[in-house]
Amino acid sequence: MNDELMASALIGDEAKKFLESDLGKVIIGIADQEVDLAKEKLLDVDPDDIKAVRKLQHQAEFGIAFKSWLYNLLNEGEQAMAAFKQQEQE
Repeated sequence: MNDELMASALIGDEAKKFLESDLGKVIIGIADQEVDLAKEKLLDVDPDDIKAVRKLQHQAEFGIAFKSWLYNLLNEGEQAMAAFKQQEQE
């Protein structure tokens, strides 16, 4: 169990470093722009054009999911580190 916690903590730390890096900030910014652009286009797309609507929804969902993956890794890592520290204290 300690190996799993440590692995999760290390991955979470890597996610944190990535999110704090210039590259991470740029990629998060691009993901945010993709979501915003898709939302804007959804306001103007013909609602009867199902393919166009689905494409824009997918564009927005991908940007949201990408950020969610990174932040979930970060949160899981923080939780794993806390659990690991708690185990060491016991």
